[in-house]
Amino acid sequence: MRDLPLSAGGDLVTRLARERDPVRAVVELVWNAIDAEADTIRVQLARTDMDAIERVTVEDDGHGITSDEVQATFGRIGGSWKALASRSKNDKRGLHGKLGEGRLRAFALGSRVTWESESVNMTGESERIVIEGVKERTEPFSWEASPSTETTTGTVVTALNEQDRSLNSLLSDTTLATLTSHFAPVLLNDDSLTVIFDGSKLNPSDEILDDTTVEVGLDINHNAVLSIRIIEWRTGKHRAIYFGEDAERFVVEMSGAELESQTAYSAYVTWNGFDVDSLSELGLGEMAPDPAGAVWRATKTAVREHFASRRRSRRRDQIDEWKSKGIYPYEAEPTTEADKAERAVFDIVSSALVPQIPKRKDGAQLTLNLLRDALKTDPENLALLVSEFVALTEQDRQALTKLLSETTLAGVIRAANLVTSRTKFLAGLEHLLFDPDDSKKVGERDHLHKILEHELWIFGEEYHFMNSERGLTQMLRTHLKLEGLPTGKAEPVKRWDGKSGRIDLHLAVKAKEHDRIRHLVIELKAPGITAGRTERNQIEDYINVVADNAAFASDRSVWEVILVVTDYDGVMDNSIIGSDRELGLVLEPDKKPGRPTVRAYVRRWRDIIDENKRRLDFVTSSLEFDPSLAEGLAFIRDEYSELVPDNLAADEEPRGGDS
Repeated sequence: MRDLPLSAGGDLVTRLARERDPVRAVVELVWNAIDAEADTIRVQLARTDMDAIERVTVEDDGHGITSDEVQATFGRIGGSWKALASRSKNDKRGLHGKLGEGRLRAFALGSRVTWESESVNMTGESERIVIEGVKERTEPFSWEASPSTETTTGTVVTALNEQDRSLNSLLSDTTLATLTSHFAPVLLNDDSLTVIFDGSKLNPSDEILDDTTVEVGLDINHNAVLSIRIIEWRTGKHRAIYFGEDAERFVVEMSGAELESQTAYSAYVTWNGFDVDSLSELGLGEMAPDPAGAVWRATKTAVREHFASRRRSRRRDQIDEWKSKGIYPYEAEPTTEADKAERAVFDIVSSALVPQIPKRKDGAQLTLNLLRDALKTDPENLALLVSEFVALTEQDRQALTKLLSETTLAGVIRAANLVTSRTKFLAGLEHLLFDPDDSKKVGERDHLHKILEHELWIFGEEYHFMNSERGLTQMLRTHLKLEGLPTGKAEPVKRWDGKSGRIDLHLAVKAKEHDRIRHLVIELKAPGITAGRTERNQIEDYINVVADNAAFASDRSVWEVILVVTDYDGVMDNSIIGSDRELGLVLEPDKKPGRPTVRAYVRRWRDIIDENKRRLDFVTSSLEFDPSLAEGLAFIRDEYSELVPDNLAADEEPRGGDS
């Protein structure tokens, strides 16, 4: 076989050969067959026992490729808009193809592609052309020609998926709709053409939701009239505009997503004034000179006005239907400008979300009510809210309906947000405490202490009153305040050794039951400290001050001192009283008459975090929420950016630690 050099820039050949869109590859190969004047084109998918695609075949009955044309029609990659505007070989159709790009895109279907073509050459002799493409070769194609006895012409393209590439997109439920809408221009205007994909015939007529033709004048010539046929499709996402001299020759295709983003559609623009130059200039859009620029402007205006009119009509019909069923969430007509604006926004948004709204009356009514309430409280998340609601099972939807009859949507959202925020905080705190690198950057007072001031629930929901970074004297003032006693003449409080004591966190609450006052003193240690004898003596000092100082005398008070550390040594471990190592009780002097109850604990961060996780686990499981470590650290960065170490806040991703 002879090598077939490709006449194109190497970067273009490399780029096309590396593309991995199987659907687009099929589209290009089918267009090649259409340009070859085929009447019937079949795309067949051969599957393995595991239902994976091992071979894709595109077969047509077109005029084939002759030896005279191999280099000119097959070896050339790329081309001009002038070539695009030319007719097919026997003047049967206007050419669509891009002069060979489909040959290279075929490698998205397999690493080895073969073209076997039967044709009649310029001397009237039948011949067989075989072209083989191998993706890994520098010159990917080789070919040979031989005499043939076949009386019919056509080409069979076979792509072998030797590398087991995933071609699952060809099996998607949306692929047939995508191909149908893509080939609609030529299928609707050429009754002789049939395209069959994996056994299913492409029939755009069955997919048409609406078919409207409008005529508009060009602003450069009042006698020039464009005919624009706009077809809305029932399924798919295809949005394109086609331009041609007549209804059979749409030789230029442009994306229509900019003009209409919600509806799948095709717009076919015909004008008998098109020539090669104006067609080639349409690709410039707004920047194109007239007449191409005028055509584009008129097309853009007509398409947008068409869909705006269609939406207004559908919106009126839908609102009237909801009102007739008694489920429209507004009763009286709007009176103020604010009410009118809200109503207009509701009508627009609700109409756009009609496909997502349940058909049943009760489900539709609840969804519309949720939409109305969300419009008042959280308009930025309207679509997400409705999308999540309509995805509920019937059982869950009924449960939500009952719940909203007993509380408010705002209350449900706040409760869910509280739980998810706390879960993310725990994940981020684990990183700050246990990451081998970042934990070294976290300071006890500068970072950890200041963050925890805002997250005191981690020690217990009841600790809603807090004085931070205050000495024992201030702790006494807090105690006196909760006791209802004057605080102005509180004498300075000293430790047993006569020195002033400074506590990290003093949390206190007056318990509602039995008129008791509960105090919690938290002594935090930086992540790198392993608690031992020194730290045990420190919390014992706090216990002695409270137990022995007459200023703290009260039968109603309970004082608990908790030393919170990453880990502790054998001395501290041996001091733990009882079998509950996780609780970590180390001191509990006998209560004396007229004196408070005092206890001291040592607790590891691991145990505190795990305890909170267990407490939140039931709700987070119900919410199907499990934040990653990255999400947890991101939460702490967002909430406390000014309190975390600068170099930690600047990191893009957390490193893995021992969490």
